[in-house]
Amino acid sequence: MIVRLIVFVAIFFIGWWLYRQFIIFKRGQSPQETKTKDSSKKDESQESMVRCEECQTFTPRSHAIHDQEARPFCSAEHLKAFNQKH
Repeated sequence: MIVRLIVFVAIFFIGWWLYRQFIIFKRGQSPQETKTKDSSKKDESQESMVRCEECQTFTPRSHAIHDQEARPFCSAEHLKAFNQKH
């Protein structure tokens, strides 16, 4: 009876060890790590977009023109048109 218990526990731990080794092996070959690295590079290169106060279209933050109150505009013409209305 005790021998069966010892054998069962030994088989359980060997199976558990093999399962852990398989998981570690799969994690090492996973293309998900390369996808994660590529997506982090992609996120760094993406720029935030702002909405033009006049026409409500989106433009990259670096291309936007801002007034004194830091409102974004897609062009100088829209900045002038907004200032004339308000």
